[in-house]
Amino acid sequence: MTSGGNVDVAFVHEPVGDYGGSPSDSQYKTPGRNGTIDTLEFDNDETRQRNWSNETEETVEGVFDGAFSLSFEAVDPWFLNQVFGQPPTAGGESSEPYSYTWEFVQGEMQSARWYVGADLVNGFAERALSGVVFNQMELDISIGDPVGVSLTGFYASETPNTSFTPGTQPKVDGTPLIFHGGSINIPTSTEIARPQSATLSVSNGARPQREWVREPVAAVIGNPEPTLNLNSVVMDSDLLELGLGSADGPATTVDGAADGELAFESPGANALRFPMEGITHSTYSWESIGNAEEDLTDGNDLTIDRLTAVAEAAAAEAK
Repeated sequence: MTSGGNVDVAFVHEPVGDYGGSPSDSQYKTPGRNGTIDTLEFDNDETRQRNWSNETEETVEGVFDGAFSLSFEAVDPWFLNQVFGQPPTAGGESSEPYSYTWEFVQGEMQSARWYVGADLVNGFAERALSGVVFNQMELDISIGDPVGVSLTGFYASETPNTSFTPGTQPKVDGTPLIFHGGSINIPTSTEIARPQSATLSVSNGARPQREWVREPVAAVIGNPEPTLNLNSVVMDSDLLELGLGSADGPATTVDGAADGELAFESPGANALRFPMEGITHSTYSWESIGNAEEDLTDGNDLTIDRLTAVAEAAAAEAK
């Protein structure tokens, strides 16, 4: 029996402005460690054709619709090209650490080519996915764990192969981002004491564009809507006052907005920061009230107006 864990996974970027085009990126990458492919399927959008009776005369295919999602522990940041929609701006590539900044594109998004191979009982099978773009990203950090990433998206087409295109499974550079290298500041100059868990969710509204062919011909970004769910031990009233918009009670206008930063570091040279602008509370709560066996914690559902990503990598991105 073939094991579901006996697979190879790699990707390369496709050219900017050429959705699903032949990759010019020469460096095969893998997204992280301890990963699983959660969804890899396509829908042919079939329609049954009947000749004025209850029996099917013919079945025809409609649009090709590919769905792709995966989860892993973060090491290298290069998957962010297909979340923010464009390559990063390099802030220094002459020596370690190498710095890169991502901002959301406006318009068409850069896609990637992903290779998922399985060593089967009767040979090897690879599914080469072209036009991969992610419209949803979640980063999870909690005490005791490396930073977890979940990506959900779509792809334009796929090609079956009988060998793994990269040849061998690529490796990531450096060590994983992990909880004891994490910090969160709201406002930017104030670090939240004793955070317990946080989930940064990024929905970018990405969608395929089509014409009169089966497969998508482009991917465009929609409205990015980043949010942050934060749970921390209550040490002061700062987040409560931010949620109310005022120290005196609910504000009549949203004047309690703040900037901040969620940051992760690995024990090595890797680091990933998410500067956040215009942070406001959707909801705020106290939890475990009156329970002496648990800490009094707060629940913060935060809306973020503007999000960027800044990475420091142990090795420069090879292209």
